[in-house]
Amino acid sequence: MPNPRRVRRRAFGVGGAIIAVLCVGALAARVYLLPASLAEIAPATPLDEQESSLLRMANAARARAGLTPLKLSRRLLAAAKFHSADMAARGYLGHDGPGGDTPADRVRRAGMNYQEIAENLYSDGCADAAGDAGAANPSARALAAWMANPARRANLLSTRFRATAVAISRAPDGACYVTQDFIR
Repeated sequence: MPNPRRVRRRAFGVGGAIIAVLCVGALAARVYLLPASLAEIAPATPLDEQESSLLRMANAARARAGLTPLKLSRRLLAAAKFHSADMAARGYLGHDGPGGDTPADRVRRAGMNYQEIAENLYSDGCADAAGDAGAANPSARALAAWMANPARRANLLSTRFRATAVAISRAPDGACYVTQDFIR
């Protein structure tokens, strides 16, 4: 006669194996169904002139506060560029995308592990009052808005963060969408 205890253990063992296989399958399906790797979005030249300007200005603000500069992360840049481009294409401003993706989701898809993440966003028209897009400086306006907001300023001037990425995308209507991600 079989030992009831052994039968229960075997049943739990088989059930546990089935659950493990289903979890691995679900994870594989999720990875397969994700959009192309965010790392493919990051260009060979990581930052354009306005993005470089924003990074310099952000680090200058940190220096004035007696803090070390943030280092540019190419992988984090992929996540920031993806989010700015998505906001510009879909016309929204928010940390979570319309599909429910969060800053943490985008950072993980870019292939990064992290202990802490923060994100600053900004949007306005890229053109000046006369309609001259070349005369506008969304970098300076974004930084000024972030420094005026206590939560955004705290992200920018946090001693916890070591790496950052900035991305600026223009929407068809001329609006600029700016993302700055921070990570440690």
